[in-house]
Amino acid sequence: MRDPFEALREQVRPVAPDPAFAARLRARLERAVLDPAHHWRRDDMTTGTMLRHGDLGYASLWLPDAAKAAEFYGDVLGWRIAPGSTEQGRRIEGVTPSLGIWGGQERRTLFLCYAVDDIAAAIERIRAAGGTAGEATREPYGLISMCQDDQGLPFAVYEDAGEGRPAAGPPHPGELAYLTIEVPDDEAAKAFYGAVFGWEFTPGSVEHGWNVLDAGRELRPMTGLWGGRAEARAVPMYAVADIEAGVAAVRAKGGTAGDPVARPFGQMAECHDDQGCFFYLGRLTP
Repeated sequence: MRDPFEALREQVRPVAPDPAFAARLRARLERAVLDPAHHWRRDDMTTGTMLRHGDLGYASLWLPDAAKAAEFYGDVLGWRIAPGSTEQGRRIEGVTPSLGIWGGQERRTLFLCYAVDDIAAAIERIRAAGGTAGEATREPYGLISMCQDDQGLPFAVYEDAGEGRPAAGPPHPGELAYLTIEVPDDEAAKAFYGAVFGWEFTPGSVEHGWNVLDAGRELRPMTGLWGGRAEARAVPMYAVADIEAGVAAVRAKGGTAGDPVARPFGQMAECHDDQGCFFYLGRLTP
């Protein structure tokens, strides 16, 4: 893993998130997101490829009703859903990277938690780039900091306790196949995430769209950045084996889904779940 972080600590002006915001995020991760009793067990490590700095280690789907989401995605994606430690939390078993659901949220997004080599340096780099980062807290799985980027998108960074975690490989049905980070200002986002994680960007296939790379390599899972959007959010694409069946399941469960369209990687359909959360289904060509 690379360590692009070693930044300056501000001596006078604290640049941490609002304490209530940080406490809420920390509780989400402790209770329903990064619960070490449930996530990242060693028997889940079916690949020898481990997380690199800047890879996604965990994602949590934020929406209003966790129970409705569990029913919807359980039927649509075949997720095996287990209870979290609170009513608002759910955990998804048998997927890489690890996924969860967190209810009670009006903001619909995918909350992303990235692996870093040095969390103290990561915190300083986030603050220096114009974001906010809480002080790291120690948990059984390692050190974690709750953050927001400079356009208000919440995320987290964590430094593993030393056991190592498996990175996402080719996605199985129900797993994350692709992530799109949507932001109002793509140039600002490129500067922020480039400074924080060392990401590189190459032009994508749409206006204000960018492919995200790390030292010339795809992130895991593959990630894109899309500017000119109304708000900052992270949008998942979930892999499916049969996209026609996936679209039918979305519609049958009260969501909306466009007809599948051909893409260079296979087929894709734009969807909303029954709570208005936007996502894609993707059938990837082998």
